[in-house]
Formats: sequence, C-alpha cells, structure tokens
Amino acid sequence: MNSKRIDISVGAALSVFSTAVFLYANQYKGKGVSEYGPNVFPQAMAILLFITSILLMVNAVRGNSQTDLEGIHLTGLIRSGITVGISIIYLILMQFLGFFLSTVIFLYVMMTYLGQKGQLKRIISTLAVSVVIYAIFNNFLKIPMPEGLFQRLF
Repeated sequence: MNSKRIDISVGAALSVFSTAVFLYANQYKGKGVSEYGPNVFPQAMAILLFITSILLMVNAVRGNSQTDLEGIHLTGLIRSGITVGISIIYLILMQFLGFFLSTVIFLYVMMTYLGQKGQLKRIISTLAVSVVIYAIFNNFLKIPMPEGLFQRLF
C-alpha cells in the first residue's frame, strides 16, 4: 500500500471520527464557570482534527505524500508501549496522590525516560509546568483537580 492511499484512508477515518466527536460533545449542554459550556473544548478539538484530516487528504491527492515509507521498528514500538504504560500508571496514581504530586512524578519520569539531560533542568521544568497547569485549571478556569491523600491532609 503506497503512502498516498494510506494518507487518504487515515484522513477519511479521522474526519469521520472528528465528526462523531463533535456530535457527541454537542450533547453536553449547560453553562460552565464562564459563558462557555462543557462542549466547547471537545468541539474545538474536533474541528481542528477535521481541518487537519482534510488537509492530509488534499495533500495526498496533490501528490505530496511520502514516496518511501519506513517499516515499524520494534524498539520504537516498545518505547511507545512503555510510554502508554507510564501514562496509565499516571492516571491511576492521580487518584491516590492527587494531580500536582502525580504530575510532578509523571513529568520527571517521562523526561528521564525520553533522555532529557540535566537533573536540575528536569526538576525545575517539572515543577514549573505542574504549577502553571495547576494554577490555570484551579484558579483561572475554576476546575477542581483530583486531590489525593496528601492534599486532603493539608
């Protein structure tokens, strides 16, 4: 199968998927903290996915697809599986440790696994990203984050 057919097939599948997400998210009515409801973000992401999937298909039809495809490498597949496994553990830990602590641990572990150099750089960027994300969701958007055992104690 050449890459032109793959790009068209993937683009068509993603455009159908994005349409389904858009319609499903339309069921969430109501008002959030602001004038926007809970359907706004998923629908915005669905629109962006739809646009990019159409662009992928147009690019393929115009002949701008890759002519030479690489195969699947076992090491890349294993690394992807480990990344997904770490992400699943993160979601489970979040229920026990809370958002902030589990996010700090997750980001540090992922940066280490993906080869980020410099211990101090990993620590500072992990803490900074976690604080910013927590502040945005908790203070600006007023969305409660999972607290976990440690945050409930304080």
